[in-house]
Amino acid sequence: MKISKASKKDIKKLFELENKVFKGDIMMMKLSSFYYHVEKNFLYKVEVDKQIVGYILWLKRKRFFRLYSLAVLEEFRKLGLATKLLDFSLEKLKKKDLQLEVRVSNEKAIKLYEKYGFKKVKILEKYYENEDGVLMRMER
Repeated sequence: MKISKASKKDIKKLFELENKVFKGDIMMMKLSSFYYHVEKNFLYKVEVDKQIVGYILWLKRKRFFRLYSLAVLEEFRKLGLATKLLDFSLEKLKKKDLQLEVRVSNEKAIKLYEKYGFKKVKILEKYYENEDGVLMRMER
């Protein structure tokens, strides 16, 4: 297992992963989004046997970083890769507060984020196409 910053050469594989993990989701990123984020934000990939199996994307804001997306292929879940991606990226993004949104039904993700010190701030009504979201923050 290896975690590193994603580069332009990873974009097509990241987009394929996105299509598998978020298939049919209106919030799914486009190929052009990956080109933008590789250059402008913090996009880290996790590889197993030289295959990209997950990523985490943090957006830079003036006073905080926003966790935009965290994805791991289904067949590689329950191996602690999401935790390792969070550990790696939080070490890189030490100085600013953090924020994210998550579906209210995604209890596993909410518990993971709470384990890291994120607190529920408010419910975001109809944030997703068919579901409310939860705004979570971690002040550092």
